[in-house]
Amino acid sequence: MSPNLLEVSNLSVNFETIDRTVEVLKDVSVTVGKEEVVGVVGESGSGKSTLAQVIVGVLDIPPARIMGGRILLEGKEILPHPENKVNFRGKGINMIFQEPLTSLNPVYSVHDQMEEAVNIGHPKLEKKEKEAIIRKSLAEVMIRDVEGVLNVYPHQLSGGMRQRVSIAMVLVQKPNLLILDEPTTGLDLIVQRKIISLIMNLKKEVLSSILLITHDLAVAANMCDRIYVMYAGRVVESGKMRDVLHDPKHPYTTMLKNSEPEGYANGAPLKVSSGAPPDLRHLPPGCAFNPRCPMAMDICRSKVPELKKLADNREVACWLYE
Repeated sequence: MSPNLLEVSNLSVNFETIDRTVEVLKDVSVTVGKEEVVGVVGESGSGKSTLAQVIVGVLDIPPARIMGGRILLEGKEILPHPENKVNFRGKGINMIFQEPLTSLNPVYSVHDQMEEAVNIGHPKLEKKEKEAIIRKSLAEVMIRDVEGVLNVYPHQLSGGMRQRVSIAMVLVQKPNLLILDEPTTGLDLIVQRKIISLIMNLKKEVLSSILLITHDLAVAANMCDRIYVMYAGRVVESGKMRDVLHDPKHPYTTMLKNSEPEGYANGAPLKVSSGAPPDLRHLPPGCAFNPRCPMAMDICRSKVPELKKLADNREVACWLYE
């Protein structure tokens, strides 16, 4: 039996527009082991959120179209599916979205939504036991006024508080795999750190594995065992988090690292990312990163590099390593 909880193999996704077809994911392969935290890092438009949406089955089809690939969860195939849909509830996957209001219903109180979540995770318990779990779960996500929060609606809570409620709702459903889509975006630094600490502490108690989707390399460094770096719909580098952080192979990964304040704690000046993320409708020939790459060669402008295996279970898609 595979040691991986999740296996995504050669996943390709297109978006159909009025005048063209856009490749959003191209031959993306990702694995998440049991009790492992894996990060997928990249700028806006890299395809990382689309990857998460395919895994949990919430990608709109159409306009999206799954062109190929396979997804296994606990050894069971959840993609391809006859209707290109995955009913992920009950399959051990759940997701915390970047904007908590995406997963919180504005017309139901926090109590009503927590009650529904508990019914999914603990369907056989008595009502009194379920009420106890609701309150315990909210307390575990560091909500002090549990009773006060239970009686309000999502729009009456701060962004950080909504995120905590979302986390509590997911955790009571006891997922084997939790996907986090930019869980700290829009939150101030103090709240970010609290949310990260909270997730990691609760993981030890109730979660098996985490797939983190983020643009923030520093957040990934604080949470992940392994990392995949994506650019323009492709994985361009992967490996153990500490290896990639200390010795990035792909010039894009180096750019991400140099753009993080944590990467320059020694007092050196912060380097600003050069250029802008590519328009997926008009990708350049060759490696999509070549217009921004300080090390681009002639071959980079004509041929797309494939992922190449390096030592220590690392991979990189770059002509520098051919």
